[in-house]
Amino acid sequence: MRIRAIIAVIPILFLALRPDSAGETVYYSSLKSSNRADTPRQVTMVLPGNRQGQSTMVSEGVLFTYGNRGAKKVHLAGNFSGWKPLAMKRGDNGIWYYFLEASGKQTDLVYKYLVDGIWIADPLNPDRFDDGMGSYLSAVEAPLKSEGRRVSWRHAGRDGVEFRLYRPGARFVSIVGDFNNWNPEDDLLRKGPDGIWRLRKRLLPGRYRYSFIIDGEWQPDIYNPRSGSDVNGMVCSIIDIRRSTK
Repeated sequence: MRIRAIIAVIPILFLALRPDSAGETVYYSSLKSSNRADTPRQVTMVLPGNRQGQSTMVSEGVLFTYGNRGAKKVHLAGNFSGWKPLAMKRGDNGIWYYFLEASGKQTDLVYKYLVDGIWIADPLNPDRFDDGMGSYLSAVEAPLKSEGRRVSWRHAGRDGVEFRLYRPGARFVSIVGDFNNWNPEDDLLRKGPDGIWRLRKRLLPGRYRYSFIIDGEWQPDIYNPRSGSDVNGMVCSIIDIRRSTK
């Protein structure tokens, strides 16, 4: 499939977290009666148990839905499946659905629907880019498994960085660094239900110093092993951003 070759040369979109979907719980059995399709969203899915004596199990991931009453077969395919079509299930009201479990990989998901043999982009997802063949590829943030407490920064898409800090008791967290002239008001982190504060930024290739401000106190990123001195001569953390070749 030529789509595989396109993925290698087209930059993946940098996608922001959807704050309204974090922590949403969905029962898999309820999808059969769903009457509305939506953009892909990260959910905590309650699934039927797959072992003897297990009634249910919980998994994190992304829920894909597509509405088409007249379709006979709908598949989902993307970089997460090697572009192998994955059969979607049809609900009673013509809503097709597929739950993709979190894998822990960082790469954003690129996908299309295969509807009765015809490839289409997700009509409800505005995050898309030209596939170079007169059509579009849709993109969505990759589902990630629950993280532990020892979190630090990580790459997030092309030129994207996600800063993370586990501090459930904090009331206010921001980040200062070379990328915002050490202004404590420019970049505020958002706390998730897991107690982890997060902020995503696009950064040009280069070396950056940074520190967190936690309830008014400046602190380095303790789980980033690289450190240096900030503009005040205090200990700070360092990251190097390199141009992606993917």
